[in-house]
Amino acid sequence: MTRKPHRFIPTNSSLYLTAVIIGALSNPALAGAGDAASTYGLGPANAGSAQAFSAFEPGAWALYYNPAAMARSPEGELSVVLQHGDQELRAKSLGGSDPLVRQNDILSDTSSELLLLGIKTRIGGASETARPMYLGINVGLDEYASNILPFQANTAEEGQFMRYQSQPLYLAFGAAVRDIVRGVDAGFSARLTLAAKARLEAVSDLAGNTDSEQLSLEGSPGLSPALGLNIRMSELFCGSSPCMPFGLDRLEAAVFWRDASDYEVSVDANVVIPGVVPDPGLDLALSTIDSFQPEVFGGSLLLPLGKFELVASLEQQKWSELESKFAGDSVRNQADMQFVDVTVPRLGASFRWSDQLRLFGGVALEDSPLKSSRSQDVNFLDSDKMVLGVGGDYRLDSAPVINAPVVLSLAYQYQKLDKRDFELTSINSPSDPAPYETVRADGDIQVISLSASVKF
Repeated sequence: MTRKPHRFIPTNSSLYLTAVIIGALSNPALAGAGDAASTYGLGPANAGSAQAFSAFEPGAWALYYNPAAMARSPEGELSVVLQHGDQELRAKSLGGSDPLVRQNDILSDTSSELLLLGIKTRIGGASETARPMYLGINVGLDEYASNILPFQANTAEEGQFMRYQSQPLYLAFGAAVRDIVRGVDAGFSARLTLAAKARLEAVSDLAGNTDSEQLSLEGSPGLSPALGLNIRMSELFCGSSPCMPFGLDRLEAAVFWRDASDYEVSVDANVVIPGVVPDPGLDLALSTIDSFQPEVFGGSLLLPLGKFELVASLEQQKWSELESKFAGDSVRNQADMQFVDVTVPRLGASFRWSDQLRLFGGVALEDSPLKSSRSQDVNFLDSDKMVLGVGGDYRLDSAPVINAPVVLSLAYQYQKLDKRDFELTSINSPSDPAPYETVRADGDIQVISLSASVKF
């Protein structure tokens, strides 16, 4: 994609120096405003049900969605997940006063690769309490460890999708306790986030060649907590005797909360250019965030009916907080973007074909949290979407060699992004503040997730 030559004429030495600093500190990488856990789902059971079953799946991946769910099964687990996502994200030009020259409508057709390791173990009996307790840990690496901490915050004349790009390192840990009161399980977990600070002092010439560099880097971890409750309705209200109306004695409910999280990067720099910027030099500061995840409140109901299980989930995502985050973002603070909180409904069903085989599927409808149709220079794109998933588990009660139960899982997910029009704007455009082009954004995303889980 190219633009007519008159559009960009360097007129600001501070912008030039900023380019020198960023070039000295960064490597090419991609990062989005979301991660695989919330965008696709971790593992086949979550991806294949469009996350409808996330509040009740008792494996290691419960740490992210609802840690209390680990207490639903006494089995320990060691699980490995390989997940592949293909994204075709499009922006079709509808014309304008000075539209870009585009080769085609495709903005991004990259793929994402994710390797996940999850462990859940029971530690009941390790303390004086009689209540069973469970511990778990998750680790996820994007691009199979070749891109552990990708980060980039860009302006983009051609437009850029707010999500669906490379993901940062994922790490979570937590615990669950069964029957904190009769029929109620509770869980707590935390996800690791990072804040990185860099300080650069250098002498540079006008060609960008530096010497006498002094560079320091500092990273500090942070934790984003999550809480969950699982409630077995009959046990809570009736004890050991069935009393629920309409045969609802096996009905379960879940309530969960996840705090907001993001990755932060700040850069302080001082550059001297002999003959242009004398000592003590020019101080520049850059602060930006990536991989923002909103605060989430949600609830789910699970109803077993013979060999079937039906689930309904509703969660509120507090995206409005992103407005204040971007107001202090050096890359995006001029964009004046507006975000709204969204409510996401999810429906799922599973069928127990046999003792070994389970089939499942789900659907979700997700409104876009991006209210703005224009965002100067940043030009974010995002659309409402429908998510469909299908999958299955097969259990080997005694696998060869390891002589332990193994569950093999496979799932497919498809996401359809609705068409939505955006106006592209740039401070360097002759038409500024009016848009130079209108585009129609949409896309298709496909995800394959497979796993092998050893039970113990």
